[in-house]
Amino acid sequence: MIITSITKYGDKGNRYRIDVDGEYWYILADTLVMDFRLRKGMTVTEELLGEIRAAADYRKGRERAFYLLESREHTKSELATKLARNIDWETARKIADEMESLGLIHETDYARRLAQYLSSVKHHGGRRIYQELMKKGFSGSDIQAALDEIETDEDELTALVRKKYARYLQPSDEEEEPSGFHRGYSKGKNKAIQGLMRLGYSFGESLAAVERVEAELADEQQD
Repeated sequence: MIITSITKYGDKGNRYRIDVDGEYWYILADTLVMDFRLRKGMTVTEELLGEIRAAADYRKGRERAFYLLESREHTKSELATKLARNIDWETARKIADEMESLGLIHETDYARRLAQYLSSVKHHGGRRIYQELMKKGFSGSDIQAALDEIETDEDELTALVRKKYARYLQPSDEEEEPSGFHRGYSKGKNKAIQGLMRLGYSFGESLAAVERVEAELADEQQD
């Protein structure tokens, strides 16, 4: 096989289109062209082309990794998954490992900050936070350490129930729901409890918060 053409590609002038045996093969950065001393008329083997492509993919993936980490934090797993959309998985993992070694990935601290954000801003409970951190690819130990720093604030949870579900909890003569999530509770009460559980709070936490608001609403009606 012979390199039949090396021509500038794009407006920036630092990339080159490489043709092998008269057909398009790859777009390479100028540094790779120089590193491998590529030139028109050069004889190349499949092994050499594979080595060049691997170096090009690593460079491309590395540049992409810097861009992604500049925009926001990532776990190694999350970063590798994104990189693997354009390069092979093994290369993506190596780049993610390099980013960690460069101090650009701090999974333990990231897990803690994200858990605090989900708790205080998104009002998620422990179960939902666990699920979200798992999706990001955090290790079990990092997730547990992050959850250990989260405590459910009863006042904030009560305020959340008031904001989202108070209209369903107004004292009334509504009959108990004969079937559904929890027999013996009204439809409105079940709706509120289910809503909190979808946010990741346990049944006990949800029921306690709903009943606190019910009691407050009852007192307000009496006044």
